[in-house]
Amino acid sequence: MKEYILNNVEAREVDRYAIDTIGIPGSELMERAGSYVSLGVKKYLKHIPGSQIDVFCGTGNNGGDGFVAARQISDWGGTVNIWLAGNPEKISGDARIFFQKCNNSRISINVISEEQDLPTKEKVAESDLIIDALLGTGFKGEVRGVIGKAIELINSVNRPVISVDIPSGVSGDTGQVGGIAVKATKTITMGFLKRGLLFQPGKRLAGDVFLADLKYPPEAFRTLDHESYLIDNKIVENLLPPIKDDTYKHQQGKVIIFAGSTGMTGAAVLTAQAALRCGAGLVVSGIPESLNPIIESKLTETLSLPVSETKQGTFCAESFSDARERIDWSDVIAFGPGVSSSTDVRDFGIALVQSTQKPFIVDADGLRIFHHNLNLINDIEDLIITPHLGEFSMLSGIDLKSITSNIIDTAREFVLKFRCTLVLKGAPSIVVSRDGTVAVNSTGNPALATGGTGDVLTGMIAGLRAQKMSPFDAAVSAVYFHGMAGDVGRKEYGVRGLIAGDLLPFIPKILQKYEKVE
Repeated sequence: MKEYILNNVEAREVDRYAIDTIGIPGSELMERAGSYVSLGVKKYLKHIPGSQIDVFCGTGNNGGDGFVAARQISDWGGTVNIWLAGNPEKISGDARIFFQKCNNSRISINVISEEQDLPTKEKVAESDLIIDALLGTGFKGEVRGVIGKAIELINSVNRPVISVDIPSGVSGDTGQVGGIAVKATKTITMGFLKRGLLFQPGKRLAGDVFLADLKYPPEAFRTLDHESYLIDNKIVENLLPPIKDDTYKHQQGKVIIFAGSTGMTGAAVLTAQAALRCGAGLVVSGIPESLNPIIESKLTETLSLPVSETKQGTFCAESFSDARERIDWSDVIAFGPGVSSSTDVRDFGIALVQSTQKPFIVDADGLRIFHHNLNLINDIEDLIITPHLGEFSMLSGIDLKSITSNIIDTAREFVLKFRCTLVLKGAPSIVVSRDGTVAVNSTGNPALATGGTGDVLTGMIAGLRAQKMSPFDAAVSAVYFHGMAGDVGRKEYGVRGLIAGDLLPFIPKILQKYEKVE
């Protein structure tokens, strides 16, 4: 089953469906959740008897999971101290059941009503492990009062911390922090991934994330208006189309790439090489004519197409007529890497997209054709755009802070209005289909934060799209494999030393593991 990514409203819908429609008791779900926490503690410490575990609980359901874990750890011989932040009378529903069980088991329960009720730093520092069950995913606003002081205390001691569902203080919707949040060693999240665990700073605060399977039935997720899920190996393993035994280069797809300008021929080279490394049968590099000698010397396996240029060595309106025949010949067109931001290039790009309904990929400076002209997107039947966050802000007119505080909804709303496949590059990158499905990438690392890696990604998408993969599948696969190449490259070159060209030899080695020939 897919690893779904839910916001708070969606999480409540899935819970409600499981409890009200399927008939799974809420107490059963809570017991499963708490059991995963206690097992996580057991696995981390390796030996429970004689260990001291401090469990910081709130009065909501997150605290209920903590009560379940506390009781089980106590039954296994651990010394458990529960620190309850808030009035015990506010504990209700299923959480109250497990609070009472802890009470009846004579586990040490300490109520924190005021700051003076908090344990000392020295006492907590004696703990072998801390469980954070203070606040759940539904928390909004800024952490204040005794819970804020409890989080300060947890963060001040150098002890391992396991957070329940999400680090307390992190928004489950956005990953944003209201003032202060727990810095966890590990987060055990329940049933499905939360958005706040995938986007910064929540991702960084969560530490290692373990997804606990609460046995939600698949139909519970069909109640969602749109799917959001993680791109992992299970998603991509069957996306690459099998290669026929008798295939030939034209069947493997013909890509034409319009890229480069004076000073930026490297972008054209990287894009073309990446398309070839992903299996495109033929790649043509459309290039301003004065740059053709450079392309010819750098690219052995691609064809080159020198076209008319401006005095500045960029594409211009006249470039289009020179390229018309090759445009008609191609299966996929890519435009944008390194083309510069001149108005002449913009005129060429607009003529390009208006001339054909073939699959089209636009990246980097090419995205400027849509500035103050977003309706042009809806005129292109088969379009993939690949902005990074800054480019998306300029393109959409949405300020960067608003985008980063709610990436999934912002990207989805844009795509549902301007129909395209969107690859929003970031940490992590996300892919949004024309119907609003969002896939969040699980590969990649900071080594990819270097010039040219985006050009490699554009070439990879073009190469896969040329092999008749759908726009969404091509983008999802390329993003995942691109990130994986970065992960492999990091081991070879480190975070600082990796450059974009280093990704290229890793791409075919990665794809080889997924290839099928029939």
